Amino acid sequence: MNVAVGCKVRFLNDVGGGEVIRIIDKRTVLVNTFDGFEMPALLSELVVVEQAADELLQKKTVQENETAESNHKKKSKIDVVKQAGEDSELPDSSGAEISLDIAFVPSNISNLQQSTFDMYLVNDSSYRVFYVLSNVIDDNHNPISSGIIQPDTKVLVKRLTPENISKLILMNLQAIYHKNIPFKPFQPEFYDIELDPIKLYKKGNFIPSDFFDADAYIISIASTKREAFIRQLTDKAIAEAIKQKEKPAQAKEVKKPDSEIEEVDLHIHELIDNWKDLTPGEILKIQLARFETALEGGIKSPATKRMVFIHGVGNGKLKYEITKLLNSKYPKLRYQDASFKEYGFGATLVFLR
Repeated sequence: MNVAVGCKVRFLNDVGGGEVIRIIDKRTVLVNTFDGFEMPALLSELVVVEQAADELLQKKTVQENETAESNHKKKSKIDVVKQAGEDSELPDSSGAEISLDIAFVPSNISNLQQSTFDMYLVNDSSYRVFYVLSNVIDDNHNPISSGIIQPDTKVLVKRLTPENISKLILMNLQAIYHKNIPFKPFQPEFYDIELDPIKLYKKGNFIPSDFFDADAYIISIASTKREAFIRQLTDKAIAEAIKQKEKPAQAKEVKKPDSEIEEVDLHIHELIDNWKDLTPGEILKIQLARFETALEGGIKSPATKRMVFIHGVGNGKLKYEITKLLNSKYPKLRYQDASFKEYGFGATLVFLR
């Protein structure tokens, strides 16, 4: 799937779509949505509904030709799958960027329903990664694979059959980044990876990659480039807000709050005072109880037409549980990510009526 600036796209997981206005990196683009908001999106989460103008496609082709040789060299460098835990006596390269992905490569892309899938961890950075990958079932972590991934390599962690794909709804990856030379440290990470098995049966989700000869479905787990870009957007918004605040006050009509929209903050410090001694499981139960109570109240209130639930980004567990609850208990309610400009990736908008 060729995605260029100017392409009209639809979101696979959310309502709506927009126009691609910027290529962030090889997996991420910036989309100007039909609602007028700018938000980054993974290529694997988009469907092209209208190609860009011819000159934009020609420009993209020229750029691809100019980088084809360097990409080929990079691919040759990482084409060998190193065994987990394999060490190298060569010193690691410098750099302070992280890019960690999980990828699914089908054995038969023409018949995805009957295909097996090779699941890889891909380390596209200059750091070594010590990892533990687990399958999460009822809060229990069942180990899948563990070891060390060398810089710029991929590791085959599991071969999936059609029968066991449905068991990997939620996975967890713990990761520690390090080098054998002086390096900039990063905090050990704890990632929850939500997998929708249906996506493995849609051919449009599989895209070319520098790491594989065949097309692959790729989930981005960590990316310092993406985080820096989001921080840049946030910093700009903060700077603009300060700038507006510093302007002399002018008489203007006071905007009344929208009575049709109710905002509910699910951060634990907004719900209870003494929360620091609670376990993550207890915190999650309190947040979900508040979510369901507020949602039921909104459904019963004729004046409330939409509700925004602020859950933050975190490790994605709260958002995953909210989505699961909406799908199972409130299947008639439509929902989507709330305004990126107002909440970033940390809120869900629910349409009540």
